[in-house]
Amino acid sequence: MDGPLLLLYLALLGLASGLVMSLVGASAVMVIVPGLNLVLGTVMHKAIGVSLLVDVLASLAVGYAYWRHGNVDLRQSLWIALGSIAGAQLGAGYTVVIPSWLLAISYGLWMVGAGATIWSKGLDRTKIADRFYKYVQFESHAKRVTAALVLGFLIGLNSGIFGAGGGVMIMLVLMFVLDYPIHSAIGTSTIIMAITAGSATLGYLVRGNVDVFVSALVSIGTILGGVSGAKFANLASEETLSKAVGGIFVLLGVVMTLLRIF
Repeated sequence: MDGPLLLLYLALLGLASGLVMSLVGASAVMVIVPGLNLVLGTVMHKAIGVSLLVDVLASLAVGYAYWRHGNVDLRQSLWIALGSIAGAQLGAGYTVVIPSWLLAISYGLWMVGAGATIWSKGLDRTKIADRFYKYVQFESHAKRVTAALVLGFLIGLNSGIFGAGGGVMIMLVLMFVLDYPIHSAIGTSTIIMAITAGSATLGYLVRGNVDVFVSALVSIGTILGGVSGAKFANLASEETLSKAVGGIFVLLGVVMTLLRIF
């Protein structure tokens, strides 16, 4: 695939990833990586590198909208950002030694697990918050800072390996570790997701695993899809959307895994 057809496909891939992000809150990586790897044959390291840069650009665009409404507070959340930067660098460096076929299998299994979770529990952030509220409490400032650093590191590690920005997990840390109100937690988590993905992107970039042109083109579609997705969110219930998207992710994960095994 090349020429105008390739450009059209990349734009549509970005549009699809943006719609998924806005409708169920899943990371663009869930669409972009299989879309590049399965259809275009892009090696896994570069597919993840592209998805990370797209996450950076799309998250900054969304985060700016939250910032304009006063729903971004980076003062306390910098502890998460510091941990995520370190974790993302380690994850990006670790993937270099993983063969592309093994990374594809690992990624496929990860998608199956994530898709199954979306299918069964959905990704409505308010509902997720309610599930965690009764179990997670940190009383002292020292415990909160330590938990934010450690959890941020793990989120960054996951981002560096699989390319996931970790927006939902960052939001939960902000709410239950640092006591952020939900709107501020969503807005701030979007900015931290950009910082986390940015750190991982840098790790992939210095190793030659980021195609900036492809990333820029896909990100345009992702931003447009993300903005448009909110208009369609009320056309179907959250449960229906979660099952549809979760089922697609499971199917893509199974295909990626089987293609590398057989």
